[in-house]
Amino acid sequence: MKRKFEDKKRDTLTRKRKPLMFISLEGNNKTEKLYLKALNKDNNKYALIFTPGRESDPINMHKSLKKTIKESFNEDDGDKAYCICDRDFEVYKLDKLMKIRQDKTTEKKISVIVSNPCFEIWYLNHFIFYTKEMMSYKELEKTLCKYIDCYSKNGEYYGQLKDKTYDAIKNSIRQLKKSKRKNEEEVLANPSTEIYKIVQEIIGK
Repeated sequence: MKRKFEDKKRDTLTRKRKPLMFISLEGNNKTEKLYLKALNKDNNKYALIFTPGRESDPINMHKSLKKTIKESFNEDDGDKAYCICDRDFEVYKLDKLMKIRQDKTTEKKISVIVSNPCFEIWYLNHFIFYTKEMMSYKELEKTLCKYIDCYSKNGEYYGQLKDKTYDAIKNSIRQLKKSKRKNEEEVLANPSTEIYKIVQEIIGK
């Protein structure tokens, strides 16, 4: 009996924990959090940890994420960290997004993920390869409502989107290739998004 107990204890001590995924999101917007939580629950690969602050400025978001990962991040355990930002229609954001992308102190730990103009482009990419420049959030919302009835921020839409995930990945990659041909890879073309990189990580593709 003693030997069995010791073997069980040894297995418990050496069992590897589930990798952590640290995520910094903008402000009070729940759209991204609801989607990522549902996606991760469906795939059960990571333990998600969101930064506690409600920052909307990219630099403050990045600082908050660096603080959050300081004690717990372990690359050997497969941990990941993402700062998810919207380009929006704000002129001031351009320099700040470029600055955090070029942060040498954490570039190996933190990936800065940008959507232009915003996260909802990822949703739209599930249904269509869209290339027309968006001039306002209302324009994007109106276009998205053609595919998701009565779409509104902070809603839970993963169930309607999950079967089209690979279409969204494909369309997002096509948008980025188009962006690079125009030498706009620093902040991406409008419209485009890098959310697919996180999604691929979670689903293991």
